[in-house]
Amino acid sequence: MTEARRWQVVAALAVTAVLAAAQPAGAAVVRVMTRDSPGEGFNDATPVAAVGGNSGTTLGAQRRVAFEYAAQIWASRLVSPVEIRVSATFDALACSAGSTTLGVAGPVSVFRDFSGAPRANTFYPSALADRLAGMDIEPSEDDIDATFNSAFGSTCPFPAGWYYGLDGAAADGDSDFVTVALHELGHGFGFLTLMDVESGALFEGRDDVFLLQLIDARNGLTLDAMTNAQRRSALEATGSLRFIGPQVTASSGGLVSGVDTLGRVEMYAPAFAQNGSTASHWSNEVAPLELMAPFFEAPLHDVGIAAAALGDLGWELAGAPGCPGDCDGGGSVTIDELVVAVCIALGEAEVAACTAVDAEGDGRVSIADLVAAVSGALAGCR
Repeated sequence: MTEARRWQVVAALAVTAVLAAAQPAGAAVVRVMTRDSPGEGFNDATPVAAVGGNSGTTLGAQRRVAFEYAAQIWASRLVSPVEIRVSATFDALACSAGSTTLGVAGPVSVFRDFSGAPRANTFYPSALADRLAGMDIEPSEDDIDATFNSAFGSTCPFPAGWYYGLDGAAADGDSDFVTVALHELGHGFGFLTLMDVESGALFEGRDDVFLLQLIDARNGLTLDAMTNAQRRSALEATGSLRFIGPQVTASSGGLVSGVDTLGRVEMYAPAFAQNGSTASHWSNEVAPLELMAPFFEAPLHDVGIAAAALGDLGWELAGAPGCPGDCDGGGSVTIDELVVAVCIALGEAEVAACTAVDAEGDGRVSIADLVAAVSGALAGCR
């Protein structure tokens, strides 16, 4: 693990803002708008050879294909009646021989007290607020803004570069662009807190929906129930800051570290709070590797338990393709989910407890459904 692979995220809070692919039934529509000028970034006309399933013939085209690929992975996991618009650019970000910022992203705006808001006086990121409201609250804006480092692999002296293939086969040392794009989009969909981590102060003095899921295991207080000073302490309580959302705890069974006996997953809380990183990532102790880790370590095209975290914020999750029995949409079938499936088959629970196991949608769970769920548990979701 190295600082050179550090993720960063910026919450674009001020009011400011094509590619689209066919979506699976029930999935969200994520529309990507590349905002670079002609000849640079996503429009760079430098000729390149096809790589790793990416058939783009220019550097800009490969960047667009890879980003769209990442956007559609997320689109297949989320459900929204409102189109989600993503503004994307390549620009020079911080980069040196020892460290580099790969990308920054966040919601363009956040909203509170809108029609359909589950909790009053609480901020929700734009795309989630639109989903909950059932309408585009601010149609003149994009929902997510993402910027990736154009200096990385070119003018930056850091000894690595971007890999734009779709197969996750980045050479050792290089950064897989699809993985970085997935990670940054996760922040844009809401995997971040808006509070000032250096002071513990709430954004505009109000809660955000993400911090509602965070608890200091030392005292059992959630961050919304704390003073600024208590939050400031919790944000540097390495190993004690945890995510308590029920969908995440139900999906944490596959973790071997960074999770407690209650299934609460550790959040990144280094000894010195870091803007854009602290409390907005899983802990670097979480294993196996998860997409929303604080550092880039290896290619990863599975959103993992980040989907469950978004579900805890209020997103409706689409079932993972080819994954019957994935009750919470977390991207895997756990032992607990198999138990639920068996209980439904025996008539001890309603199908509503896990609609994902009812593959035929006929209101019952058959032997074939159970076999498919067990297969998903053993072989993994595809």
